[in-house]
Amino acid sequence: MELRGVSYRKSAMISLIAALVFSLFQFLGLPGVKAEASGNDYKIVGYYPSWGAYGRNYQVMDMDVSKVTHINYAFADICWNGRHGNPDPTGPNPVTWTCQNENSQSINVPNGTIVLGDPWIDTGKRMGGDPWDAPYSGNIAELNRLKAANPHLRTIISVGGWSWSNRFSDVAADPSTREVFANSAVDFLRKFNFDGVDLDWEYPVSGGLPGNSVRAQDGANYVLLLQKIREKLDAAGTADGKYYELTIASGASPAYVGNNDLAGIAQVVDFINIMTYDFNGGWQTVSAHNSPLYYDPAATAGGVPNAADFNIATAVQTYLDNGVPPTKLVLGTPFYGRGWGGCANAASGQYQACSGVTTVGTWEKGSFDYSDLENNYINKNGYTRYWNDVAKVPYLYNASNGNFISYDDTESFGHKTDYIKSKGLAGAMFWEFSGDRNKTLLNKLTSDLSGPRIPVETVPPTVPGNLRTTNVGSYSVSLEWDASTDNSGVAGYIVSYGAGGATVNATSTTVGGLTPDTPYTFTVKAVDIFGNESGVSNAVSVTTEPSNDITPPTAPTNLQVGAKTVDSIALSWSASSDDVGVTGYTVTYGTNSIDVNATNVVINGLDADTSYTFSVTARDGAGNVSAPTTIQASTQPVNACTEQEWSTGTVYTGGQRVSYNGNVYEAKWWTQGERPDLSGEWGVWKLIGACGAIG
Repeated sequence: MELRGVSYRKSAMISLIAALVFSLFQFLGLPGVKAEASGNDYKIVGYYPSWGAYGRNYQVMDMDVSKVTHINYAFADICWNGRHGNPDPTGPNPVTWTCQNENSQSINVPNGTIVLGDPWIDTGKRMGGDPWDAPYSGNIAELNRLKAANPHLRTIISVGGWSWSNRFSDVAADPSTREVFANSAVDFLRKFNFDGVDLDWEYPVSGGLPGNSVRAQDGANYVLLLQKIREKLDAAGTADGKYYELTIASGASPAYVGNNDLAGIAQVVDFINIMTYDFNGGWQTVSAHNSPLYYDPAATAGGVPNAADFNIATAVQTYLDNGVPPTKLVLGTPFYGRGWGGCANAASGQYQACSGVTTVGTWEKGSFDYSDLENNYINKNGYTRYWNDVAKVPYLYNASNGNFISYDDTESFGHKTDYIKSKGLAGAMFWEFSGDRNKTLLNKLTSDLSGPRIPVETVPPTVPGNLRTTNVGSYSVSLEWDASTDNSGVAGYIVSYGAGGATVNATSTTVGGLTPDTPYTFTVKAVDIFGNESGVSNAVSVTTEPSNDITPPTAPTNLQVGAKTVDSIALSWSASSDDVGVTGYTVTYGTNSIDVNATNVVINGLDADTSYTFSVTARDGAGNVSAPTTIQASTQPVNACTEQEWSTGTVYTGGQRVSYNGNVYEAKWWTQGERPDLSGEWGVWKLIGACGAIG
């Protein structure tokens, strides 16, 4: 991705962009950029789940849609052999029902027909404003009343979702079922007064529930299905005198990109809602972030899987590189957080070994509505808020119980809306309305993304001139340069020196944290409000002054052992202090040593069932080294159980693995207190194999 390796510079620059964008566009005329009409305003797409009207008691009329452009109603399903639903026992609701109409009467329709997901709540439940002779009631009738009161609002029926994606592959594979699906989409929109259809196929080829139908040809077939729907919608729109929209919800992983023809999809749909959340969660045993904006190298060092790919900037850039225009890409944002329990008390619980999902949550274990976090968790009840300035997300940690919660707030949403503007994206999507009952996040999105979408131009600033030094010390160098110019406005400058760098919004800076008596070469580039970078300035080479500093840093404290495997051991410690500044740490074991900048590391390439003594020292810029802190730890035996041991009081969800009496078991669905070896063939636990005998 384009931001990898310099994300710490670009992320700081993005925060400067938002402060300049609107004021600049009021006063600057941009050559070659045409002002966009109101129809090209930012899209703000909110999902409303039908089940919100049940136990959550969040009704359709509770939504504030005054500045939302689209409501995606989730979910309709696909009828197949007279039934819909998904019997997969690993799913959250392994049930099927007869296909029914708006009056909850069984219907006989062709395979591939779109049908109501929950006829009673969708169209059956009587609401306060229903006339006696209304053809249907329920949530959908309420949506229509909401739309009548807010004429700008467009309602979209979303089909599928995680639980109900089991028949998409069958539908897309055959021309006749593609025809049925497309015709039924038109019928559904007309009958229930929707303005478009959203396909939430999770996922083509691979990645969904194990029982879903999948084919290697799903990617190509998906485009064919969308083309057929578009054909039918256009014909219906001509007849009805309106435009029907077609969108999809898409995955953010490299596997999703590889399995799909994104450029082909983008040519057909109005826009793509990319689900840039759930990158990490309690299904992992290392705490991480639900929706990180940028890649944090410390996540990789801490053992977080796929950290370099599982972040928003990487996912979005991959979509753009694969032919999706930014004007058709809507960025997904979560109104909820993800939690881990039993996380090691180091680095404020971030990137630490954990026992699994938290035993608490708003509606289910490990998942927290933002309004619940606001009311009960953020700097309350033992939870402290922290901020990751690389990934640009907040998190909570409770040292007394080891709970770690990753979430989004107005600060992180500010960085995400800045990113949307800087990349020229179409807008933001969120899951889902009921998670933000105080409307804190919704108000932030609508405030930041009000007004016309900012057009993107590609002309870079002029090169900064006359880079020069004004002071050279032992640990710092002061620089100045002549200002650049740009037709849209200079947002700031990137100062580079070797592998280091800094972002500033002035024409001078002091670069600190340098090593005494060491040569450095500095250059500077300008960046405009769209992220366009100038050429590189003249280079300035200097050697820092020698230092008289002979005071070493304090020794690292709280050295702890985290996750262990047959060939790796994770370590973490508390930061050292120094009168000038700590520049890094050295981890030594045997004849080996590793230099790191973070306060955690995963040591790989170790021998199985072997004891090691690890020593950690801190160093400063003058080369002074602290006293060592040591700890002993052993790798796992080859046949050891690396999965967490089953505990009667722990909650497990579908896909989580545990060890018990030398065997590994996998949960099929939510469970607590059910001993794995007593589960039986039809029980919640599936025997995977003996410890050490599985991949």
